[in-house]
Amino acid sequence: MNNNKWLFFSFSVPSRLQGFRVKIWRKLNALGAVQIKNSIYVLPANQQMQEHLIWMGKETDEQGGESLVIANGSLLNIADSQVVATFTRARDEDYLALGEEIRAVVAEFDSPERLTSLRKLEKRLEAISTIDFFPSGKGASLQKLLDEALHAPAGGHPVVPRADVACYRQRTWVTRANPYVDRLASFWLIKRFVDPAASIMFLQDVDAVPSGPDVVSFDMSPADFTHVGGLITFEVIAEAFALTTRIPQRMRKVIKAIDLEELDAAPVETPGIKRMLDGLVAANDDDHLRTELALAFFDTLLASYTPASPTGA
Repeated sequence: MNNNKWLFFSFSVPSRLQGFRVKIWRKLNALGAVQIKNSIYVLPANQQMQEHLIWMGKETDEQGGESLVIANGSLLNIADSQVVATFTRARDEDYLALGEEIRAVVAEFDSPERLTSLRKLEKRLEAISTIDFFPSGKGASLQKLLDEALHAPAGGHPVVPRADVACYRQRTWVTRANPYVDRLASFWLIKRFVDPAASIMFLQDVDAVPSGPDVVSFDMSPADFTHVGGLITFEVIAEAFALTTRIPQRMRKVIKAIDLEELDAAPVETPGIKRMLDGLVAANDDDHLRTELALAFFDTLLASYTPASPTGA
């Protein structure tokens, strides 16, 4: 059943008024209108939008064109859910394009224009959010990314203190229960590149972190190793122990995209890798077994990104 009320706008102008046609089209886009059934544009019904369309219709008529504005209309042969999906898809495409620009600027740690560029991108994000009538959550994810970048320490790149591998031998790494990609990948880094003898402890109560010189907390708040600026815990540990050159950039992008649920701009293989990881998690309720299996999972993933050595004939 269709319960939403919509505003409909349709217009036509003589071919000699191509510039005016583009002007109206841009205004409709700025309002967040989407197109259905060829030349019919639709918006959620409200008084402000209605006034905008009436003025656009009047402007069109005065230019020698024709316009039609329908207020509080209902669709009988198209489900409201289809219209809502069209709005959501349009805004998600806007977020995807803007997200690529944001990530490019975020990566420019040493650029003197970085902060200015981020502020401009923030205004564009606000403009899209204003016309995001049926949010999917992608806008909120981009806002979080921007907030982290804007609040990063001066100089751009989040400051991650170096850690001495020798000081982290025979430690117990403590984190939250029910580990997913960031915690699993982080402990894989520890086991494979820092301390093969490291052990892990999972906490149901994050306020009950055990004390002691052999305990290292990670991916909690607060923790010895956790998110810094726009870096996830996996990246922080890689930076701290100077492991970034050991892990291919594309693999790091996949892990980060899964953790932040930002698959749209991720490497194309990300959804498949996420599905396999989700299966590993779903099939293993025991946190320690899950972590043990994840070690092999990330070993395999690393191998897939590492060029094979030539073999002799």
